Amino acid sequence: MDENLYLHILSGEATAEEKEIFYRKLQDDKEEEKLFYEMKSLWLRSSMHRISAATDADFHDLWTRIGKRGKPAPSLKNWFRYAAMAIILLGIGSMTGYLIRGSLIENPDRETLKYTSLKGSVSIVEFSDGTKVWLNSDSKITYRDDKRNKQRLAELTGEGYFEVVHREGYPFLVKAGQITIRDLGTTFNIKAYPEDEFIETSLVEGKADILSAKGTALASLKPGESALYFSDDKKIELRSISDNVLSAWREGKFVIRDQRLEDIFSELSRWYDVEFIFEDAKLRDYRFTGNIKKSTTVQHVLKTLRLMADFEYRITEQANGPDEVVIY
Repeated sequence: MDENLYLHILSGEATAEEKEIFYRKLQDDKEEEKLFYEMKSLWLRSSMHRISAATDADFHDLWTRIGKRGKPAPSLKNWFRYAAMAIILLGIGSMTGYLIRGSLIENPDRETLKYTSLKGSVSIVEFSDGTKVWLNSDSKITYRDDKRNKQRLAELTGEGYFEVVHREGYPFLVKAGQITIRDLGTTFNIKAYPEDEFIETSLVEGKADILSAKGTALASLKPGESALYFSDDKKIELRSISDNVLSAWREGKFVIRDQRLEDIFSELSRWYDVEFIFEDAKLRDYRFTGNIKKSTTVQHVLKTLRLMADFEYRITEQANGPDEVVIY
């Protein structure tokens, strides 16, 4: 198969017709199918944008086996840069480690910027005032500088790590679901995926207030504290946190601290773009603790977790939509 078709499939740019042709060929050639899924795993590793000599060597070996013997293998770095550029040009988002630009939405009295981080990536956004935001996998943020009311306004869906530059009398507010986080110049993390039962705000340094939808103060956080807001019963719970847990996802790690298997798989699903299905409901409540690198494959993560609990799995590759991982 040609390199452009591989690129389109891996980057998510492929049309329905290209997908149909591609996966039909895979069904007819098991060796080609095996090579493709090795390439897919390598793509996930390279998406961390930490391409080692070993990874580049793996790419060259795969490229040769795929059938490019008559043509020199391109550098994985160059191939990956080309893929990332194609995605950016299509307006889909940005791959890991890239400083991304937002799309501009014009309003009568202000400008709103919109940013998206793809599944399997961590992206960095820097606003004009120097404030930086790290966006975790499958996260979105909008931002506008409301000069009329002297405030900076953001709205987050997903997870973001904020390093806010202080501006006297010009607060920074982040709306996340039913709550708003207000600060004057702090470092904090917000996890607000719609499918989660709670919104978690963790303060690293400075000071931040948690406000209700009506603007009522629900809690004031101190460094090292985390606020869990439960949307259904509108209750808030405070607990202590460790900064290394918050920084881990930005450094390419899954940090698991006594978490249920179902919750772990929810995070893996966002990163690897796969769907987990439990055939045995009892397995949902298995609990784990440990650190796993995100630069590895989902198969490796599953094998690691399986060493600590008695479960099996099977992966069903899907031509359209995310692959399915059945846990039993």
